[in-house]
Amino acid sequence: MKIIHFIPAFIFFIISVILLCLPGTKNFPAAWWFQKIPQFDKLVHIGLFGLLSLLFHWPAMKSNWNNGRRRIWFWVISCSSVAYGTIMEFVQRELIVNRSFEEADILADSVGAFAALAFSLTFFLQKQPAKAS
Repeated sequence: MKIIHFIPAFIFFIISVILLCLPGTKNFPAAWWFQKIPQFDKLVHIGLFGLLSLLFHWPAMKSNWNNGRRRIWFWVISCSSVAYGTIMEFVQRELIVNRSFEEADILADSVGAFAALAFSLTFFLQKQPAKAS
């Protein structure tokens, strides 16, 4: 794997750390359009962790690895994304002002990471030629 293929993933990881560590506010403007979308916060978590996982899956897809190594990489990255999301919930509870721990956020993080896993397993593995009998 080439280091250059990791650059988008690391940039997005840094962005995700910044976003997840922003202090909360009790007086959030009620007129903002996204507050009208039900469970918008959970949709953001799904998208954030799905994209994060996909960006870290990408270098394996661009590598010359066989499908077995790629499959292991995809699983490790997706499970690591869930662990990262869980750790960030504890960080929010303990260290970030006006932020809290939510189990539903961990579930949304998991949905995003494992949706990325399903996508990568479906589209990023090389097709094997059919064996003649």
